[in-house]
Amino acid sequence: MPGYKTYRADHPSGSREGGSAIFIKTCIKHSEMLPIRRDEVQVARVKMKINDNDYNIGSFYSAPDRDNRHLRLNTLWDTVREMGPKFLLGGDFNAKHPRWASATTNPRGRLLHETVLKFNLEVFHPMEPTHYPRNTRHSPDILDIFIGKDLSNMAATVDVHHSLSSDHYPVMVNFNGLPTCNSRVTLTHHPFDWKRYSDLLNEITDLSIPLKTPQDIDAAVSQLTFNIHYAANEARTPCHYTTHRRHIYSPPHIEDLHMVKRNARRLWEQTKYPAHKTAYNRASRELKNALSRLRDDENRNKLLQLEVKNGSLFHKAKSLMKQPGTIPPLNHNGHWLCSPSEKAEVFAERLNEQFSPNPSHMPDFHETIEEAITEPLDLSPLRDFFTPSQVRNAIKRTSAKKSPGSDRIGQPLLNHLSRKTITLLTQIYNAMLRTTHFPHKWKHAEIIMIPKPLKPTNNPSSYRPISLLSIFSKLFERLLLPKLLPYLIPAIPNFQFGFRHHHSCEQQLHRLTEEILESFEAREVCLGLFTDTEKAFDRVWHPGLLYKLKPLLPDTYYRIILSFLTGRTFHVKCDDAHSSSGSIRASVPQGSVWGPILYLVYVGDIPTRLGTRSFMFADDHAVLSRNSSGTTASRTLQDLADDIQHWTHQWRISINSEKSCTATFTLKHNYQTLPIMLNNANVPSVDVVRYLGIHLQQRLTFSVHISELLKRIRTRIHLLKPLLGPTSVLSLEYKRLLYLTMIKPIWQYGCSVWGLACASQIKRIQTQQNRVLRLISGAPWYVRNSILHRDLDIPEVQDAIALTMSRLKITIMNMDTPAFSELLESWNRQLQPRRLKRKRTTDITES
Repeated sequence: MPGYKTYRADHPSGSREGGSAIFIKTCIKHSEMLPIRRDEVQVARVKMKINDNDYNIGSFYSAPDRDNRHLRLNTLWDTVREMGPKFLLGGDFNAKHPRWASATTNPRGRLLHETVLKFNLEVFHPMEPTHYPRNTRHSPDILDIFIGKDLSNMAATVDVHHSLSSDHYPVMVNFNGLPTCNSRVTLTHHPFDWKRYSDLLNEITDLSIPLKTPQDIDAAVSQLTFNIHYAANEARTPCHYTTHRRHIYSPPHIEDLHMVKRNARRLWEQTKYPAHKTAYNRASRELKNALSRLRDDENRNKLLQLEVKNGSLFHKAKSLMKQPGTIPPLNHNGHWLCSPSEKAEVFAERLNEQFSPNPSHMPDFHETIEEAITEPLDLSPLRDFFTPSQVRNAIKRTSAKKSPGSDRIGQPLLNHLSRKTITLLTQIYNAMLRTTHFPHKWKHAEIIMIPKPLKPTNNPSSYRPISLLSIFSKLFERLLLPKLLPYLIPAIPNFQFGFRHHHSCEQQLHRLTEEILESFEAREVCLGLFTDTEKAFDRVWHPGLLYKLKPLLPDTYYRIILSFLTGRTFHVKCDDAHSSSGSIRASVPQGSVWGPILYLVYVGDIPTRLGTRSFMFADDHAVLSRNSSGTTASRTLQDLADDIQHWTHQWRISINSEKSCTATFTLKHNYQTLPIMLNNANVPSVDVVRYLGIHLQQRLTFSVHISELLKRIRTRIHLLKPLLGPTSVLSLEYKRLLYLTMIKPIWQYGCSVWGLACASQIKRIQTQQNRVLRLISGAPWYVRNSILHRDLDIPEVQDAIALTMSRLKITIMNMDTPAFSELLESWNRQLQPRRLKRKRTTDITES
């Protein structure tokens, strides 16, 4: 239902029986509660504020008593206790009692009446039947009621609505209460007077403030933030939101059919005459068909209004693929947490532990490191400062789609700063360079939690943090980064491809696969070790990072990064709730501009060994060892694993030996390898390993990877079928565009790597593309696939692979680094006579 959130309480058996649900407007401030799911009772619950008091609202259902299932008194009592001190519980109780105007009494009604008396509950019921049985021998009665507690201060009216086709009529209860609505946090409500905003900033900005000490800088940052907030509040038009029931337009012929259906049903309920029942069924079918046609027309009109220029086409496509983003109740140490504030606090508690260094295994060495970073550096004069034009250009290059930090200041507000305010911001940046002080407010992160895919959503550990930093902080980092890179890049090894210009996952995968293929050509066994670093970015040991930065950077830059890393804080935001502030004692700041390059420097001295090849993309680390003997390759790899283990203890890095793995790549049938030990445990050996999104098998056939691609493609087609299917009224041009942007990238990533697969495997992807093109074009069976590709101007899969490989080769040939030179040499060796006939990279480009 558009504009509503849905919360369900399904039957615990999982079968299609029972259950209840709550639909609540998204604008109403509320939190989901743990549903009550028992065999006898199902209750979906939410908590919301009414007249500034917390109330639990529940949707109740209990199936009629059967021979093997009866509603017991203690079950009702437990349900009422779980609803809390103030609540409203409504639904189908299947209970009859004169207390709520029922014509008869049943055993369940006596139980519910006893519960009402024991807990002093209030009962809200209509004065006319809510249930009209289909069996003519049974009489209509009242089964749908509301019970509650502490609701006497809100006058209630209960009405029965004679609509829908169920044997239960909808019952509506109206309370004289005001729910709390969600508040908007953006500073730029539409309409917004941008000229007034700039003029106000120009008036209130003071360029004569002192900027000589760290305290002066912190005060200037606070004043700048206050000025922007004040100008934004004054420039926006006040919005007065009134809560009212939105009237949904219904065409006159639909209203007439509704009237005919209501009259027919009322007549049948009064007479129970079979002919009147037939007339009622006929009226229901006519209304249902008319509503179906109306819904189809509305959907058709909406699809016809989708455009590429305004982004509505892609917004609609993403909405079909989007998963619900709400956080359900969390199970923390056996306790269920439902309110946003409780969830925020438990997340903050976990992040406090996560943003701390790993335990020390070499305390003497670590003490030496901490003493070394306190030694003074030679002072280096800083001659480079920023100009207002540089700051203005950096603001223009900043993306307007990035979420703001805790100060709520986004790129549009910066883009309309006055010249005077830009000058003040430049002065603050230059003062930071002079004093080597990073403002405290810019070191605070607002963290939101997003669920990890395929993880249980009620476990707090199934969420990953996303840090939102101040845009002023990221702007300063972006301005200073070009001056830091010449000092830091030499410390990054050539085999590290993460977060580097003109380096990509696909290029690293080519290095890896070429090494494996050359071992096949040489009749060797290639053993790979793929390590998994626990909380790689979040547990970076600050003294160790500073120790590695100190000999690389001038004094000024080193002290700025020292100030940037120390004293960082965070809070977790969950809905409108904020947790208490926590301290960050480790990690490179997530979401920052400097964070990735600092991490690359931190892990840049990872050990290597003769006879092995290393491959890194950020924290994804792989090592290959080749030899004609599998045991020799294993011993060489074990020696490197021992070096890596010692290195991780030195720099307080934790490698998860259970999630790490080894894989053997060879064409031999008879070979022997030794288990690899890491952290005093055997590293698991697997047949298929996933590295940088590509599944690698022993013989490098890529059949498993292509099977996974087909699963993802079919799932994406199923989600987008309302836009791509034969019933969609989208133009063929837009359907083609959706395929190129939403489906084709699934298999196009890494296609120059898995394109080494045999023709029968590539044909599987080609067959799926043929089906999609036939789906979006509606072409009959006799139209050839080649004609479809020609008319839609979409290359076949093999041609797309060859084109991608050609572009990649041109890019690599223009790069002058040792890693790329080795890759080119490997490709050149393929032009010579080869022992094996299997496809190689040069064969792809020549096809």
